[in-house]
Order: sequence, then structure tokens, then C-alpha cells
Amino acid sequence: MNILGIELESNRLNYVLLVGEGDEFEVAQFNRLVLTDTRSRESLRSFHDATKTMFNGTKPDIIGVKDKPESGRLRAGAAALKMEGIMLACATCDVDFVSGKRINACENREGLKVYLQPAFKAAVAAVRKLATA
Repeated sequence: MNILGIELESNRLNYVLLVGEGDEFEVAQFNRLVLTDTRSRESLRSFHDATKTMFNGTKPDIIGVKDKPESGRLRAGAAALKMEGIMLACATCDVDFVSGKRINACENREGLKVYLQPAFKAAVAAVRKLATA
């Protein structure tokens, strides 16, 4: 099973791919995509193409995305909302939006860069939810 964890941070989409079965998963791939300009058709199209390539390359069975509030003090910015829309339009499977509470319940992965930890935790939380369903 392939579980893709995603965090939208500013103008970056950080992702971690977990591969395995049951409770045994290994980090198979990780990277980040960048939306360079939120008002440029070329940039949006480039991000769209990169997102499609990521989904085709990772072939996720489920996608866990760290939830971003749409209102309030910690709300998502324009870039995050545009990246989320493109990501949802390109998604090849179910998407599970993971709350901050579920993210915080997961432990960090040793050896994984700090900026990738929320994406890793989103994938783990999506796996746990799937296992209890």
C-alpha cells in the first residue's frame, strides 16, 4: 500500500511517500514542490504538471493532507489554497484531511528533515484512520 502524506507550507507542497502493509511502513520517497507565483498562469500550470507527475510517480492508495484552516488567525494563505485546489483536482485516490490534533498524536521520524515531519505524520495518521475504519 502506498500512503502519501502532504503538508502545504507557504508556497511549498512537502510530501512523504510511505510504502508497506499493516503497521510496517518505510519512507520510500520525499520531496517538495514549489508554487513560484500565485498569479502567474505559467507558474500554476507548472505546479499542476508537477503535481500530476508526483501522483503518477507515487501511485498513492490514500493521501493524507495536513488540514489548513480557511479562516482565523492561522488560516491558509492564497498559495496554500491554490495548491490545495490543484492537488485535489489531480488526486488519483481518496484524500483524508488530517487535523492538527491527529498530527500531534504521531511521533517524528528519525532521519527525516524537520520540514518533512508534518507530511510524514499526515501519512501515518491517514494509515491509522484507515486501519480503524
